[in-house]
Amino acid sequence: MMPDLHRKGSITKRINLSSVWHSLWTMLFFDLLFIVIAVLFWCYAVEINAMGSGWSLKLTRYFTAGNSGNWFEKLGTVKYIFEIDEDLIIVPAGVFFQTLTRGLIGVATVQLVVLIKRIFTGEKHYRKILSPVIEEVSQTAEELSQVAFDEQKFHNLESAIAAISPNAPEARLHTGDKELQGLETAVNNLLTRLHESYRQQTRFVSDVSHELRTPISVIQGYADMLARWGASDEKVLEESILAIRSEAKNMQHMVEQLLFLARGDAGRNHVNPQEIDLSSLVKEVCDEYAMINRTHSFTVQEEDNVRAFGDVELIKQVMRILTDNAVKYSADGSPIVLRAFFNYDNEPCFSVQDNGVGMAGEDIPHIFDRFYRSDPARTRNTGGTGLGLSIARWIVEKHQGYFNVISREGVGTRIEVVLPEFEKASRLLADMSVLPQEKQTKEEYSTESSAEKQYTQKELIEE
Repeated sequence: MMPDLHRKGSITKRINLSSVWHSLWTMLFFDLLFIVIAVLFWCYAVEINAMGSGWSLKLTRYFTAGNSGNWFEKLGTVKYIFEIDEDLIIVPAGVFFQTLTRGLIGVATVQLVVLIKRIFTGEKHYRKILSPVIEEVSQTAEELSQVAFDEQKFHNLESAIAAISPNAPEARLHTGDKELQGLETAVNNLLTRLHESYRQQTRFVSDVSHELRTPISVIQGYADMLARWGASDEKVLEESILAIRSEAKNMQHMVEQLLFLARGDAGRNHVNPQEIDLSSLVKEVCDEYAMINRTHSFTVQEEDNVRAFGDVELIKQVMRILTDNAVKYSADGSPIVLRAFFNYDNEPCFSVQDNGVGMAGEDIPHIFDRFYRSDPARTRNTGGTGLGLSIARWIVEKHQGYFNVISREGVGTRIEVVLPEFEKASRLLADMSVLPQEKQTKEEYSTESSAEKQYTQKELIEE
């Protein structure tokens, strides 16, 4: 019992000390607020008395005081001076300030007595509050220690654990003992999470292997051509070098994207939040693509001063990913519209819209999955890796935002990114180098046969 009492005393002492400090700063704040309000009200009353109904804020005002005597005597010499129509009005303020000081000294004395009392009596008060909780915890622990857990129970538990197969996803711990039911539930929940994690990792490795097989085969094929005819055939030499360089560049890009996602999964991608002007950022991205891509028409529709809070480079990366996709899946000469705006909930948003091939309704819930490509909207011929939208999703989730996806086959696609309001986002993101615990992407879609809505799918609105 002695360790418990010591621990309880330590906890209550810290709680009491924290409470006293909080009360002290609260009292100081309200004392200062009272002084400011009292001085302003006194000055206002003096000016109204001198000016009547002609009171104005645009006056020259200041205080003066003598230099002799102690601080209290100096307060008695304070004068309040203000100017009316080039006439100086001088009002003695010493009596007011001395009276205000005496009152504050009295209030501060009472506050000091209250704080001293709380220092000596508060710990006892908090100990009285915590005692029932600690006693209940101790009683529960005592009851658990008295549960009959004989050798047979250990044997049953050991047999049940040995029966679990690591190769069976449906494997579950089952002892048939009611007293071990809580343990069974905890272990089975853990097994479910482990199997799901293993399944995702296996699928990821399989996808990576599949995606790398094609460029490696191409490089190998052209390397064989070089070995056979490259030295004597300049056309084969040139074609092989260009193909190998192209596939090597694609592989490098894919590996960089995989490293980004791997660092993100491990929590090593740092986010540097700051104020962002989405209007300027959208225009900047649009100007970049208009300069480097002459086959499409890029336009901007931005509202003024669309403020958001987040990492400028990461948000810009999302815009580039969405614009890249719009370029890949729309015909040459078709328009691509980038937009920055506030939605009906006053949340900052940006979107990229194209008049391309669009997507089928069943594909929309999966477009942010790694390596996912629908057919015919997403094929390897477009040069994509299937990782861009996964990176965009990671970035947006880290900023506590979500996507709205609107697409129709043969009409086009608009992907909208919604970020939290500036004040809310600054509170959420200001204290982190990596954003806090991930918020599930607010993905909603509606189809006639879908019960679980993950993305919003509507007809495209003509801009």
